[in-house]
Amino acid sequence: MFKNFDKVFKYTFKNQTNTKSYKSMLIVVSLILLILPAAIMAIANKVKKDDDNTIKPSGASAVYVVNDVTPDVDYDVLNYLGVENYDHIKYMTYDSMDEALEVANYGTDVLVLHFEKDEDEMKATIVVPEGSSISEDDADHFNDFIDQNETMVALLASGIPMANLGQMSMPVDGDIYTVSGFQNGESLMENKEAAEAVEANAVKSVFQYLVVYGTMMVLYMVILMYGNGISAHVVMEKESKLMDTMLISVHPEALVFGKMLGVLAAGFLQIFCWGISLVLGFVLGTILVESMGGSLGIISFFKSMTGMGIFTIPGIILAVVAIVFGVILYSSLSCLAGSISNNREEAATNNSIFIIVLLASFYIVLFCGLSDISNMPIWMMFVPPVAAMVLPAALLLGTIPLASGILAVVLLVAVTLALTILAGKLYKMMSLYKGNKVKLSKAIGMLFSKA
Repeated sequence: MFKNFDKVFKYTFKNQTNTKSYKSMLIVVSLILLILPAAIMAIANKVKKDDDNTIKPSGASAVYVVNDVTPDVDYDVLNYLGVENYDHIKYMTYDSMDEALEVANYGTDVLVLHFEKDEDEMKATIVVPEGSSISEDDADHFNDFIDQNETMVALLASGIPMANLGQMSMPVDGDIYTVSGFQNGESLMENKEAAEAVEANAVKSVFQYLVVYGTMMVLYMVILMYGNGISAHVVMEKESKLMDTMLISVHPEALVFGKMLGVLAAGFLQIFCWGISLVLGFVLGTILVESMGGSLGIISFFKSMTGMGIFTIPGIILAVVAIVFGVILYSSLSCLAGSISNNREEAATNNSIFIIVLLASFYIVLFCGLSDISNMPIWMMFVPPVAAMVLPAALLLGTIPLASGILAVVLLVAVTLALTILAGKLYKMMSLYKGNKVKLSKAIGMLFSKA
């Protein structure tokens, strides 16, 4: 039955992978999937660091203040705001800028701060004296301190009387607990492992959605790209009138199986390379972030995936099997269309069954499964056309019990093999058919008829 199957497979696979467009897409997409995750993680880490409220030191040990509105104000209260690097500065007040600058010229680590009222707002100006060791960047850090505490600075500069101003500047120390941690008196700030677990759980729901949606979209695009072309490959010899010659050395079933698997092998090679590139991209991103001393929730999530039952070895193996046979399932539908067709025009018409099943499965998952991924209806795992879309993600995420997953995969494989064998038998039956155009329903009826 499968005489010279390997030759058909090798020939089809070579033709698929030896094109410029195939190689370009493989390389370009692999590079994008390698670089993009690492770049996004590095940028996210930088943004997280930039959002940190810790202000860099200004290098000033003293600040000379000139206030045109209220000259007699004790600015030392700013040292009690609890801002790191700005809790030991000596503030001295002067009546004029000339006097303050003259005195400041005798110091090397001094800044002059000038308050003046501009219409309905208080304007603060920072002056770096001549010969000061404080750079413009350092002075800008002090400006960041003023901006961050503008309410308190404005209250001081405006001279509003407040008897308990010191209490207003008292820092509030916050902490975060889990229920068990609160009962045990251990905060997340003290328990690094618990803090990472909280971050990981925060990422988990988003990651689940991305895996399901991403897996479904990749499978949909691969099936659409390669499944559509399979019927054209299957009907090629019929259209070119080479069928009679080829059937001398190649069995019809070996011909259809070799062509289908040759096309799909090219697709699986792309998926494999893209998947490896994506994983390496996240690994590279993790290395970059940790080398910079940073930490992201997604990194904590990656480290705790095993404990969450995500991406386990059995789940990965079953998911790979589900992906392979899921793609073959839809491809066998395209083979059915090509098996009963005599030319590409007929194959395109008969291929409507493949398109209808693909679109129906896609939209069923889109509208019935993605709304609640953790509680996705179990029946979706056991209806082969729909299961091909959603079962791989469910196995990877561990949202389906292992026993049920194995049963769902076995059912998917059985239906796929049945459709593939049916496509081969139809191709064999119709290979020398010279009658009128045959529809799929009639062809299947002819296949099982006793006549």
